[in-house]
Amino acid sequence: MRNLSKDFKSQRPLLIQPAQAEAYLNRVGDIEIPMDAKMSDMGDMLAAIFGAKPTLEKFPPYAIVPIKGVIGKNLSELESLCGCCDVHDIEEMLEECARDSSIKTVILDIDSPGGTSVGVPELANRIKDFPKEVIAFTASECCSAAYWLGSQASQFYATPSSSVGSVGVYIAFPDMSEAYRMEGVRMDVIKAGAFKGAGIPGTSLDENQRRMLQQEVEDIHADFKEAVKSVRSYVEDSSMEGQMFSGKRGAEAGLVTSLINGFDELMESLSASVAAQMEADEENDERHEISELVSEGQEGEADEMSKFASARALAGIKIEAAKKPVDDDEERDDDDEDEHPEDEDETPKAEDKEGDQDGVEPQPSEKSESEAEDEDEAGEKAVETDAKHDKSGSKKHRSRGVA
Repeated sequence: MRNLSKDFKSQRPLLIQPAQAEAYLNRVGDIEIPMDAKMSDMGDMLAAIFGAKPTLEKFPPYAIVPIKGVIGKNLSELESLCGCCDVHDIEEMLEECARDSSIKTVILDIDSPGGTSVGVPELANRIKDFPKEVIAFTASECCSAAYWLGSQASQFYATPSSSVGSVGVYIAFPDMSEAYRMEGVRMDVIKAGAFKGAGIPGTSLDENQRRMLQQEVEDIHADFKEAVKSVRSYVEDSSMEGQMFSGKRGAEAGLVTSLINGFDELMESLSASVAAQMEADEENDERHEISELVSEGQEGEADEMSKFASARALAGIKIEAAKKPVDDDEERDDDDEDEHPEDEDETPKAEDKEGDQDGVEPQPSEKSESEAEDEDEAGEKAVETDAKHDKSGSKKHRSRGVA
């Protein structure tokens, strides 16, 4: 994590909660990569830890641009695999959406604690001036640098329990001068320029250097607040002093447009047909993943995924069965059978008697194993069209993402 770790420990202004930055660096620092590991092996291992790298998704007229993980600029491939989000990648996805005439609305799907300040103000301006409608959404975190980006969307939806805000900037310097002295080391810095050499390990900041850095973070903070208020005019300065809000409190403070229960609910409110297609694609992806696991000899994991998919499909069937009205005659017939169960045993039907005369006992019909499997597959079949989508059923709130 060469670039980001350097940013978190240097003079570069940060737009992220300190505890979250430290937790991320500790998580990355605990990774042990074998010396003989190939890049493909590393990619699979890091994907298992941080999740697959999120990519642009298109469901015309909507496109979903993911903003996931710690935000930085010009990151390495390894940093991206470790769950970081490059400002440049977001810009490229927006450019692709701008070129695609079938896309009318861009949805920023945000799950990020923030990151460094470099490149964020420029990207925020680009989102604000984007030629197509931009909607922001978060079900987890949209803080600091991530909120700077999300706040520039025309509409911002958040779940009540999500975290938003943290409008603030800081620079952190470890003063290690006392530790150096205890080790018998004295740093002697020869420099030209009153502000040069600020933060060199083993030294303390002088008043001029501290004043310069304080002015830098205040300038960035002023730009941050101005950008938020240019779109969200009801936000007060008192709500932009670095504090983090729940989605519910953020809505009260004007930081978000409105609350919603999940991404699926958002898509259904925008377009039921697109929501149905997304659900169908997700189920198709699950079946494809099950097939891959089987082909790789991982039948156990494939069985677990298959059971989950079957249970989800059967849940929809059971809901519909519960809603189906029961005919009065059928209810009375069922009651009669319950009251006189012995009649069925003592008075055989004509067909039964004929079977006895032939010396052949009637056998209950059993479905072949292949027919049962076909029925299971039919129950798991994904919704393919809006006409088949059950708009009356309970809404599913899937979790999107990743990193």
